[in-house]
Amino acid sequence: MNSKEIILNAASLKKTERIPVSLLSGGVWTFNRRGYSLEQALNLGAEKNAQILEETNEEIGCDIVWPGSGYHNLAIRAIGGKIKFRAKGAPDIQETLLKDISDIENIDLSLIKKDKDINTLWDTTSILAKRIGSDTLVGASIWGPFTLAGHVYGVEKLMRNIYKNKDEVHKVLEFTSELCYEYLAPYADAGAGILSVADPTASGDMISRNQFKEFVVPYLKKVVAKLKKKGVISLIHICGNTTNRLDLIPEIGTDIISIDYKVPLSKAGEILKSKMAFSGNMNPVAVMQNLSADEVAEACKTCIKEAGSESSYILMPGCDIPPGVPVENIKAMVKTAHEFKNITER
Repeated sequence: MNSKEIILNAASLKKTERIPVSLLSGGVWTFNRRGYSLEQALNLGAEKNAQILEETNEEIGCDIVWPGSGYHNLAIRAIGGKIKFRAKGAPDIQETLLKDISDIENIDLSLIKKDKDINTLWDTTSILAKRIGSDTLVGASIWGPFTLAGHVYGVEKLMRNIYKNKDEVHKVLEFTSELCYEYLAPYADAGAGILSVADPTASGDMISRNQFKEFVVPYLKKVVAKLKKKGVISLIHICGNTTNRLDLIPEIGTDIISIDYKVPLSKAGEILKSKMAFSGNMNPVAVMQNLSADEVAEACKTCIKEAGSESSYILMPGCDIPPGVPVENIKAMVKTAHEFKNITER
């Protein structure tokens, strides 16, 4: 059973020969350690990008490779938004795209397909899918509808109007759901087998359970349903504490939910074990960056045990890792998953 088959089995709640393991994204980490910012990496072209991603994964051995990781805000730039690249980290949104709700009518989502840099990412995906896609799952990601709404509409305005002007918020979410899909779908066409939607603004640290049900679940469900028609599996990542809404996640229809370090894995296992796969929750900084390789290995063993032998669990950090994570720590995570001794209990 190769890496790809292991993830696909886990996503289908089937037994796996070993614990599945991967980074969640990792684009900034991958290119920064080669001396490139994300902006510089784009200028290298698709062939070089694919080479770096392939070589990096040969070194660390994850079950998923994520071309396009860190570039979520390119979708907003493509339709008229302004972003600023950083020397380290993902590019930032410079200003709110929608000055008025009526601005939605004047935005052409087909501009995404004309963006040179986004096409470089799609081409990178295609190259990787052809080279390693039979053995390793190739993935891509974008912000979820609620988080995109905060970026294009303004987070403060979004949070205020989920109380004061729900109709306007729903109109924005309809738009950002289409934006999310239009950016991700060509990755599937290029050969990606897993598509990830990250919706950190939907965290329990930001909105209530009832608000999550009204403003997040329907739109994630819509995006996931359309993506599944492309023949891919899907992963949803939500930062922060989502414990009080884990039971709502299966309704979305996603195959995997990625959980942050604030969510107890034992609780996730209790709620989700017979319903869907889940991944996480190692702290990207406190564990992955700041501990020794041996300590990371012990933390990984704890995660696997807490997730439970009856769960379909994928060992992952609880979010994207910072550029300062030592490669030895990632190797320790992967090695632990490969060598964990309680495989027979799964």
